Amino acid sequence: MNEHGDIDRDPTRTDGVIIRPEMRREDVRLRGRGEETGKLGKIRKGLLTLHTLELMAVNIYKFQITREPTELNRQLIAAMCNEMVHLQDFQVKLYEYGWKPSPLRWAYWLVGFVFGTVSRLRGKRAILRMGIWVETKANHHYEELLRSIEWDDETRKIVERDKEDEVGHIDTWRRLLASLS
Repeated sequence: MNEHGDIDRDPTRTDGVIIRPEMRREDVRLRGRGEETGKLGKIRKGLLTLHTLELMAVNIYKFQITREPTELNRQLIAAMCNEMVHLQDFQVKLYEYGWKPSPLRWAYWLVGFVFGTVSRLRGKRAILRMGIWVETKANHHYEELLRSIEWDDETRKIVERDKEDEVGHIDTWRRLLASLS
């Protein structure tokens, strides 16, 4: 973040070009064997946090989408797809480390449903404000988890890439909100 509270973006990244990166079978590998318990505990907690928050984000977008053939709906569909990739990223990582998603993730599904539905019922501005708010919170979570956890190199790259996607969503929602004024 800069001194104005805005999120700094990597100017070399072109937002929205790739929303579903390619993954090959050989990209999946077993992780964490022989690692110290304290380090693994932090990784597990971080992956569970990211997985459940991405589940919530998928549902927010899913329940904001209407039947109207609008640019907002197109962007919501793209954002939902991108968040589904993030959800898969962290689910795969959980299994690679030998863990499973939280059995309480249904609560995040429900929160996403409520946030998405209520903002959709309140209109386009509410949808965009919800997107900005939730993605800003997600960005802060990503920053904290990147700072506080000693990730393996491959997982760190995924967390960093997914964090950058969240910043791209904020930019998109701010641009669309400004166009409504």
